[in-house]
Amino acid sequence: MTTIDDLIDEAARDRDEARGLAAGANRRASSLRARLDRGENVSQSDVDEAVRALERANATVRAQQDRLDELHAERARDEAAAALAREFRPVAAERSHTPGARSTVSVTSPRTYSAQAERAGDGPSFLLDLYRAQVKSDPAALARLNQHGEEVRAEAPAMYERAVSTGGVAGFVPPQYLVNLFAEYLRAGRPTANQCTHVPLPERGMQVHIPRVTTGSSAGVQASENSAVSNNDPDDTDLTVPVVTVGGYVDASRQSLERGELVEQVLLADLAGAYSAALDLQVLNGSGSSGQHTGVLNVSSINLVTYTDASPTVPKLWPKLADALGRVVSTRYTGPTAIIMHPSVWAWMLSEKDSTGRPLIGAGDGAAVNSVGLSGTNEYGATGRTLLGVPVVLDGNMPTNLGSGTNETRIVVADFRDVLLLEDAAGPVQLRFDGPGSSTLTSRLVVYGYSALAVRQPSAVSVISGTGLIVPAL
Repeated sequence: MTTIDDLIDEAARDRDEARGLAAGANRRASSLRARLDRGENVSQSDVDEAVRALERANATVRAQQDRLDELHAERARDEAAAALAREFRPVAAERSHTPGARSTVSVTSPRTYSAQAERAGDGPSFLLDLYRAQVKSDPAALARLNQHGEEVRAEAPAMYERAVSTGGVAGFVPPQYLVNLFAEYLRAGRPTANQCTHVPLPERGMQVHIPRVTTGSSAGVQASENSAVSNNDPDDTDLTVPVVTVGGYVDASRQSLERGELVEQVLLADLAGAYSAALDLQVLNGSGSSGQHTGVLNVSSINLVTYTDASPTVPKLWPKLADALGRVVSTRYTGPTAIIMHPSVWAWMLSEKDSTGRPLIGAGDGAAVNSVGLSGTNEYGATGRTLLGVPVVLDGNMPTNLGSGTNETRIVVADFRDVLLLEDAAGPVQLRFDGPGSSTLTSRLVVYGYSALAVRQPSAVSVISGTGLIVPAL
């Protein structure tokens, strides 16, 4: 979700780019002026165009600087409002005696709900009060929620202008400290996609062509003076990959979007999460047909290592990992940058121990005696764990239903510098517009994005498969 800081960073980049263009226009104008001073023949049209270009560039710089200044001012206003909201709440409602007049509140004391009070256990809980008011019809909880509603209206009256007549609606707006703590739907994210080499997607076309040298030149020792040296003409073949569209949408009632709070933000955030997970799965296991990427598990000519074992153990898996790593080193002549596996495989490896009861994976970041790897932290994704000195990335999108028994997973050992993920510079595009249900006041929220995936050197990828990778049960 785009924040004010993101907008400021973008505006600063645009301003700096405009300054660079203005500096170039100024240099061109200065060059023409110097030529005129030396008495050289310079056409009037060149002078006029240089002057116009410099004026346009300077105007763009001023416009970008004005936008940046406005965003800084907006952030300052938001920070001031947030600081006020954290420290005070309205307590005394001074109701006008004029029928229909709106009540006013004065801001003098701590808010009804605060993060500090909830953590300390000596203050009311917004979520508990919400449950008690809605389910238990607790009058005390409802009173606190109504008071919270008055606070919300006092702090942002324009925002709740339309809702004020509904009686208590603002009371069901989460306190500010809960806004960013809503429970997101569980998504596996894009750990593998983040390992790829990222390249901007071209602005046009539905295919990307990447030249790949398939026949190299040669060099050798000259047998004698004046004798022919080695010669071989290089040849190349285009690696052509499709531009794939990943997207999704949600239909929501206009009422939920216009009268609810956080509805649009939560739905768009969830759609963005779904987009990331879907793209990551494509990077791993796209089939290459029906509009899909060809994922690293399905690229032809990669290094395949088979681990067949009815009773797998880490010591028996270890040579297969070494074999997969060695194939990348000996055929691609580079080193793998990551090992990708499902979190359940890593958990199984952590549980394995030697004959004396010592774990085979050393805890923490320090070297352990005879350990086959280091656990680093136990966070999801890429966080310092290693095997054979290669970073281990945990990805919940790694399939666990492969093989003849549809119960196998895979381990990928790869140099992801050769796995190119071309994504639209704008990222997934988020739109909200009236959908086909406009007659029923239905709005459609859409997230979609374009990308292309290219494994430019298949020998940079090794995949371990087989019955030894049946998803382990601890």
